[in-house]
Amino acid sequence: MTNQWSVAILGFLLLLLTLVRAITDSDIPFIDFVEVSLPLLVGVGLIVGGFWLARTHTADRIAQLAKWTIGGSIVGVAVNLWFMFIISLEQMPAGEPIVLNLNGAGIFMAAAVLLGYYATGLEAREQQLERSETRFRALTENSSIAIISIDETSTIRYTNDAVEALFGYSAATLVDEPLAMLMPERFREPHLAGLSRYLAEGDRSVDWDGLELYGLRSNGEEFPIEVSFGEYVVEGDHIFTGVIQDISDRKAAQQQLHEHTSRVTKLHGVATDITRADSKAQIFQRTADGAVDVFDADVARVAIIDGDQLVPTVSSDSAPLDACNPVSTTVGYAGQSYQSGKVLRLDDLTDTRSAAQFPLQDGEPQPDTEPTDPQALLSIPLGKYGVVQVLAHKPAAFSERDEEVAEMLATHVTTALQSIEAEATIRRERDRFEEFASILSHDLRNPLNVAQGRLELIQKTGEIDHVEAIDRALDRMERLIEDLLTLAREGDAVGETEPVALRAVANQAWTNVATDDAALEVESSVQIDADHSRLIQVFENLYRNAIEHGGDTVTVRVGTLEGGFYIEDTGPGITEDDREDVFESGFTTNQDGTGFGLAIVKRIVEAHGWEIEVTTGRDGGARFEISDI
Repeated sequence: MTNQWSVAILGFLLLLLTLVRAITDSDIPFIDFVEVSLPLLVGVGLIVGGFWLARTHTADRIAQLAKWTIGGSIVGVAVNLWFMFIISLEQMPAGEPIVLNLNGAGIFMAAAVLLGYYATGLEAREQQLERSETRFRALTENSSIAIISIDETSTIRYTNDAVEALFGYSAATLVDEPLAMLMPERFREPHLAGLSRYLAEGDRSVDWDGLELYGLRSNGEEFPIEVSFGEYVVEGDHIFTGVIQDISDRKAAQQQLHEHTSRVTKLHGVATDITRADSKAQIFQRTADGAVDVFDADVARVAIIDGDQLVPTVSSDSAPLDACNPVSTTVGYAGQSYQSGKVLRLDDLTDTRSAAQFPLQDGEPQPDTEPTDPQALLSIPLGKYGVVQVLAHKPAAFSERDEEVAEMLATHVTTALQSIEAEATIRRERDRFEEFASILSHDLRNPLNVAQGRLELIQKTGEIDHVEAIDRALDRMERLIEDLLTLAREGDAVGETEPVALRAVANQAWTNVATDDAALEVESSVQIDADHSRLIQVFENLYRNAIEHGGDTVTVRVGTLEGGFYIEDTGPGITEDDREDVFESGFTTNQDGTGFGLAIVKRIVEAHGWEIEVTTGRDGGARFEISDI
């Protein structure tokens, strides 16, 4: 507290001495006033100034000013004494007293205060600048963000260590170099022109906060940066400081978001085309074509499930698929994604067999891979239907977000395929309903009319000979109803399959049918994967068909062929004109037949994923060949 009021105290002392001098002096009052006016003013000024300094300046600076004031007063008194005792002594009459004059002390005190105020202010500014610079360096040197200061000529005056990590130049290398060396050439002239315009006119042509530009590394690589500028003036010189951040990751994320949005938009159009397809083949083709468009890929191929294999079916390009071999569902990238039900993304296929030739399986390392060979892969499972594989020539062409788009594509495709299957099922059910209606209105009506007519004759004539005809009509109606119920209840459904011995099934079905003198020859001992009970129905119906058309002494043979088996008889056979119609419900050439036996056979066969074909047996009879599709 004493230091803060020291200047005011000195002023009060000077004022007190001045008043004492005025009271004790015997000169004329006007002369006294003149002699004490200057010290009086200085004293009052020091008192007022002391109060102001105590409120606005630090104690250290006030103490320094007090020292300057004391020094000024001492010098003033010394000078005054020297003047009066040395110079004025010769001019003073002998015996006259020497008067102490306070003007010199006041003058030197005032001068000391003024000089001290300037000197201490300059020192305080230097200390403040030094502290500011120390804080600035402490902050910037430990910062992970690059900081560069330039002057009015765009010459670098300061950089922190983070600049080296960002641009590849050391701080010592950059100081006194033009800032233009850190920017691509296309930005250099606009930068200098903008800086000159600002210094001359104060016009900012761009926003200094968050300006996005491109930087230039020491190796010549360009990269995106964000710069925020600040300006301060030191003794009339403009210093500009820029805070610089590498925004490559942000730009990459923005680009990925843009690509993701674009791909989702494209996917919407592709999904619309897929849902409008009329068949599975159209869906698969539009899926391949759409995948190339959505993912900006080079080729896309769809492989559909066939048993335990994935078979390449369609491609987005015109290249033949002959070289794309079917693969097992348990191996390769296609099998991996199919089994897991998850999208598989690979960024580099260099170490696998050429995806251009074998896109659905792994392979040996191929060091001589051509630049045009696919390098990146998206393998997208399509549920129970198969996979679609999207390939690109550029490595890492697909991002993590593309996996999300791929899952959405797969959902659209599987939904469209399920819709096609549902529509097919509805059509079959509708056809079956119409078929049942036809049977009810025609096939059942005929024997019913026969039975009713014969019954009326019995009632009129009493002759019981008509009972036999009624019995045959009722028997036919019963067989029609049984076959009709078989179609209605079981249709094309197949239960759980298992390996069954073809010989055992053939013999068991033979014992279930009234064969009379007919003979069975089984020439096979293989096993097939089938629904045991439904397969027996196939054999039973084919046996009945053979006996109905070939007679009681017909011979039926069962054997194997490549990819399936056959059942043939020694009967009259089936003409080529009738071969396309024999599997239609209600078609028969035997007036006692129902026409549903072979229709049931076909539905059971197709429910297993097989196909059936009618041809001529070795003895000219009917031969039914059943094989995998």
